[in-house]
Amino acid sequence: MSESQSYSKQPNRREMLKYGLYGTIALSLPSLLWFPGCTENHVKKKPNVFLITIDTLRADYLGCYDSHLYTSPNIDRFAKEALLFENCYSHAPVTASSCASILSGFLPHETSVFSNLPLPAAVETLPVMLKQHGYQSIAVVGNYILRKEMGWGKGFMIYDDIFPYLEQNRPIPEKVAEDVTNSAVNLLKKIKKDRLFMWIHFQDPHGPYTPPKKFSQQFVDSVHRPRYLRLNKTESGHGGIPYYQELGDNRDFNYYVSQYKAEIRYMDENFKRLIDAIKEVGLYDDSLIIFTSDHGEGMGEHDYYFAHGENLYNILTHVPLIIKYGEVLKGRRADYVQHLDIVPTIRNVVGLKVDSRYRGRDLRFPLKRNPKIFAEMETDTLIDGVKFSLTVDDHKLIYIPFYKQYQFFDLKNDPHEAYNLVNDIKYRHYVKDFKERLHRIRRENLIGQKIVNQPPDLSEEEKAKLRSLGYL
Repeated sequence: MSESQSYSKQPNRREMLKYGLYGTIALSLPSLLWFPGCTENHVKKKPNVFLITIDTLRADYLGCYDSHLYTSPNIDRFAKEALLFENCYSHAPVTASSCASILSGFLPHETSVFSNLPLPAAVETLPVMLKQHGYQSIAVVGNYILRKEMGWGKGFMIYDDIFPYLEQNRPIPEKVAEDVTNSAVNLLKKIKKDRLFMWIHFQDPHGPYTPPKKFSQQFVDSVHRPRYLRLNKTESGHGGIPYYQELGDNRDFNYYVSQYKAEIRYMDENFKRLIDAIKEVGLYDDSLIIFTSDHGEGMGEHDYYFAHGENLYNILTHVPLIIKYGEVLKGRRADYVQHLDIVPTIRNVVGLKVDSRYRGRDLRFPLKRNPKIFAEMETDTLIDGVKFSLTVDDHKLIYIPFYKQYQFFDLKNDPHEAYNLVNDIKYRHYVKDFKERLHRIRRENLIGQKIVNQPPDLSEEEKAKLRSLGYL
């Protein structure tokens, strides 16, 4: 059976959005939802933990990070009741690598999660860690890359990876924000409200940018003159629009940006529904709630459009991070933090020891010195497909092994990374020190074991989907 035939009876996303045919996925909840050892009578109560990750969300496209935008009124409202980190960074510009770091506290080369590789069983993740303290873990994910067959369901009692729709331009299954929220809310209302870890991953605003009609015209630019781009024949965003992002015959840069903003606004509305449900079941005030994204998206910087996964500039690695923990954490902080800090923070809050293997730190307490923030990527879409970066104290080094090339940026004076200072004599000592640090981290493996991650045994149908996504 061909790819198109195998999904011929599934509605695509545009059709569902057009006619409003959203459905709530009914999940059978077995008796496994009730676990011994979790009653308040004989154990000290631990906070519930909610990890909310948004796919492809740039920090600077949220109102709370850039006040002139109205893309995220509900996230902005949440941020006022929480602690917002202005400078948080991801460790990879793709979903699988980034989420592996978020859930484990280790770097991509330590988890061995690159490209289309699965999450290895040897990598301990949050649901496994928290089970030691009697937590029950559930997840609802909207991205096909995170399906349980690729190892992501490990440790979760319920893992909803049902994908009822198809993307507009590719036969790729997905779950849009409304259905992610429907499922999460239904599960939340049915599960015992004690020692719960819940991971919710929204696929929106990942492209193609096809928000519901209610939001699609909200940010359309009628002021700026159209700026037409070419349509690339591949999924690459270099120099033009990736083929999978095509929105009909429209080639106007401004229109694509407007639809990205509209996707964020759509997700933001469903974020409100999720937060309202957490409040309704009485878990909002005392829970640890962590909001972040896996990576950003190119919006024309460096001649790179509406894509990710192909570079390590801040457009792809700078991500939002907002944390609420009762009334304890509020305000804004400008110190540099990273996704590796999420696991140590959660472990400390629930009373699990944080040993010396973890590079991250407890986000509740600022450090006087900024950490060394390392990022890395591998992609088959480019000839120079392996890259590494190191960010410390407003300075950043990028290394491209294929060309044996380094780039060095002063982020304080050049936040858009436009001027490569690697040969500037003024920065000579910085560059030498950063090179040594970067290559030292590349050689380290703090997990303590070498994880051999083999490509999964995929059917031809699955290979076709991954190839369409640029992961194969």
